Amino acid sequence: MPRFVGLVRTPAGVCCLLDEQMPECQDTGQTVLVALAQNGDQDALEALLRRYYRPLRAFIAPLVGSSHADDVLQEIALAIFQNLRYLRHPGAFRSWAFRIASRRAFRHLKRETRWKLLENDPDLISSLPAPEPLPETLEPGLLAVIEQVSPASRAVLLLHYQQDLSIEETAIVLDIPVGTAKSRLAYGVSVLRKRINQKGTR
Repeated sequence: MPRFVGLVRTPAGVCCLLDEQMPECQDTGQTVLVALAQNGDQDALEALLRRYYRPLRAFIAPLVGSSHADDVLQEIALAIFQNLRYLRHPGAFRSWAFRIASRRAFRHLKRETRWKLLENDPDLISSLPAPEPLPETLEPGLLAVIEQVSPASRAVLLLHYQQDLSIEETAIVLDIPVGTAKSRLAYGVSVLRKRINQKGTR
């Protein structure tokens, strides 16, 4: 069993469809590693898992909690191993891996009954106004209180501001409309600023 040194199972057809939507990475070294791993090279697979351990853990830990992060990462590693052969374009590996990671994290949250009603109400999320333009960066200290926002908004904030994915890439990873991603981002930033302001007035 592969381990990360530390993604949900996805049908082959779905993997290929997602793959075609996702932008390709310009890292030719990574593309070669993915191609080798798809052909059964265990060393290449382990190199990929090592490369993505830190970014995926940085994304997963604020979603599921540090105490659960390693268990969820092991599930992600197994899912990458099981589904990598279905990835049609090796250059799309990064977005594909984060998509599987986000789904696995959300599944864990639902299993742990920590999922908020807000995540099950897309109409409410979409109705939240998105400021124009959205902030390009988060003010210092906002990510430190990111657990104060709902998991749905938290995932958008982490992918966009921590992992430097565009709004369009974030929407693809999370399988949501771009407008919904913008609304969740705006909502999350608003909540974080409110929490910071509340702390400052105490």
